[in-house]
Amino acid sequence: MSRELNDIITKDIETRFAGMDGCVVFDYQGLSAGDTFELRRRLRQDGVLMNVVQNRLSKRVFSEREDIPGEFTDLFRGPTALLTSEEGALRASKSISNWLKENKDSVEIRGGLFEGKVLTKEEVNAMAKIPDKETLLAQTAGMFLSPVQFLPSAAKSLVSHLAGCAKARHEELSDS
Repeated sequence: MSRELNDIITKDIETRFAGMDGCVVFDYQGLSAGDTFELRRRLRQDGVLMNVVQNRLSKRVFSEREDIPGEFTDLFRGPTALLTSEEGALRASKSISNWLKENKDSVEIRGGLFEGKVLTKEEVNAMAKIPDKETLLAQTAGMFLSPVQFLPSAAKSLVSHLAGCAKARHEELSDS
């Protein structure tokens, strides 16, 4: 490949992955053309992009970035694809994990990158199980509102208990 073409591809990789908080790296070897098309379609629906990258050029780009650990380039061996999303690496990990539920053993997740930390395959799978932002916000709001929901019944119970105590004391004094 000519030097000029390599420079163009390298600059494209640099710009494409400049603002990413992370990505998922996987081996796409063994996918048929139909499976690859279906995978890309499903990923696109989730807002995830799949990029097949040339290992040599990707290693060069990622090794020059100071915010990415050197071990990340070890994931680039054999047929390599990167998954990225504007919503972050969390969305990419969820999307590929959902696809793998239906297409077991079709691709091998090698690892990933999230906020400057290299992830193992297990960590990528664990990250896929984290609820999305909206769900976490709803759960947090529910935890804060839960005690407030019981406040009216607790107040009513307290008032009725106090009234019962006053009535019992009144009866006690009137009997004596």
